[in-house]
Amino acid sequence: MSELPVPEQTESEFDSFFNQIGYKRVSDIIGKSPNFKNADYIKESSKISVELKVIDKDFFSEGGLIDSLNAFIVKPININNNGTGQYTFTLPERNREGNLDQFEEPIRRILKKANRQLRETRNHFFSNSHSYGYVILAQTGFSSLNPLFTAKIVQKILDYEFSSIDGAIICTPYYNLTDPITQRKNEYCVSVTKNYDYLRKTICENIAENWVEFLLKGGHTK
Repeated sequence: MSELPVPEQTESEFDSFFNQIGYKRVSDIIGKSPNFKNADYIKESSKISVELKVIDKDFFSEGGLIDSLNAFIVKPININNNGTGQYTFTLPERNREGNLDQFEEPIRRILKKANRQLRETRNHFFSNSHSYGYVILAQTGFSSLNPLFTAKIVQKILDYEFSSIDGAIICTPYYNLTDPITQRKNEYCVSVTKNYDYLRKTICENIAENWVEFLLKGGHTK
């Protein structure tokens, strides 16, 4: 794809994906103006809610730091086939916590909003009965970051915060990224769960695996 789609198109494509694996849009069940903050998708028979967040901002257009991972992101300028060449790197300003990190706080804000949507959706549909909630982070606006790095940040946050999120799926819907240094292809999709629980982990992994299958069969390119 020569141009990345707008978030609305990405959401439409995930509508198609979730419909294929037996989920419904919450708004199709309760209407578009409910009295609570709702997640996007639900599978009532399995008591699973899913919120989609499209990340269409490039956080590393000039390179940068992920302070908590002691990692830096470079911007390729003139790269040879073996990965050698010229890169650039811009040191970001310190954030409000005093860290040179331009990524963790935005991800935390996204997860905070998703946590509320999942909590209120789970309360509405399943009341006090046991249920599951997941968030999908679809990286569409920047190709400089391996989903594995995003997953590490998400895992770090979920280990201590946001009890209504059982796990997350981080994916790149429109490209399979190449690491500029190793020249290896990155993952299409990575899943993480809050704490180890076989069923919680299995549900999260199944969503991720179904997405990759959907993508490899043509998915949004049809």
